[in-house]
Amino acid sequence: MQKEKLAAAVLVIIIIGALSSYLVVAYGDEIFENLFSEKKVGVIEIGDCVDVNYIGRYASNNTIFDSSYDDVDNKNGGIPLKIFVTFDTEAPSPEGYEDYGTGIIQGFMEGLVGLKDGETKIIGPIPPEKAYGVKPDIGDVIVIPASATGDEDLRIDVVEIIENSPMPEDYIPYFGEQNTTLYNLRANYSIGKDIPIYPAWENATIVTKVNETMLWTYTTPPEDKQTDFTWIDNTTQSVFFENASSVTSINESTIIITHTPEIGATMEYSSGLWTSTTYTVVNLTSNKINVSYVGSTGNISYTELDRIVTIKRNESQVTLMPYPKEGLEQLLSYIKLYLNPDLEYSLDFLAGEELLFELDIENVYKTSQN
Repeated sequence: MQKEKLAAAVLVIIIIGALSSYLVVAYGDEIFENLFSEKKVGVIEIGDCVDVNYIGRYASNNTIFDSSYDDVDNKNGGIPLKIFVTFDTEAPSPEGYEDYGTGIIQGFMEGLVGLKDGETKIIGPIPPEKAYGVKPDIGDVIVIPASATGDEDLRIDVVEIIENSPMPEDYIPYFGEQNTTLYNLRANYSIGKDIPIYPAWENATIVTKVNETMLWTYTTPPEDKQTDFTWIDNTTQSVFFENASSVTSINESTIIITHTPEIGATMEYSSGLWTSTTYTVVNLTSNKINVSYVGSTGNISYTELDRIVTIKRNESQVTLMPYPKEGLEQLLSYIKLYLNPDLEYSLDFLAGEELLFELDIENVYKTSQN
């Protein structure tokens, strides 16, 4: 019996040896690469997903400004950040990791790469350009790229900053009647360039004169947008009834547009930054459009719109624009998100600050290898 066991053991060893020899011959390079490669499981790479706890501090005085922990002193509680490690903000999260996002600052993302599962490390100081941006100052230029303007880069100068200023009247409905920091901005337009005053008409309004605070323009509607086109109100950005507007008169000084929607036609009328109301045509008169809509109480209400719009072909406008801090913060966020992702300016409360982050890597998921 012992001899049989010994023989069986020897046979197993022979089989394993033969199999090993075959594998080395057939897949030797791959085996040795995996065995002795410097690439370690659990090291964060681009394309991985990570659970990470953090403590954020000002680099200037080490004061904590934010943390994922409920109890920072003992590093307890809270919810780790779920991060998809990539510098492509439009890249979709890996399948099965849809709740992992990319919405962190560049310096934080860069600091993750190369850390290991279970590692604790302080990264930084992270400069403002890779953190929450640089606060705009007098003389700075905010650039909206040509890809957004359709012509050339639009340069907006910061010409004046006024502390403790009353909130401009136009912004009180949105930010309240309070004192604020006022930023005076000036858009730079050159003579002969198009300025998009009327959204329904592309390349229709040309700058004819400029000075330090004003510009003058002249408008000529395009040939293909004079009959049965869709008007867009340049004040509310409301898109009027589809293909229901026509230029009914034009001379050297004025353009007259008449809206002739069918009964029952609908449009979305913008009544604020984020709100709109559906209007339905119920009647037309010579100069009014009677519409119905559902009010806030759920009842049907009625109002009227002008059928006729008169536009002055020669117009002037102020290029010096006062923005309260709260409004400029939203504008900068919009520009960075939709128009110019490389914009460095920000009015976030952390703008202008160098930052430190203490990172605790809780889990590394090697989705980069899938």
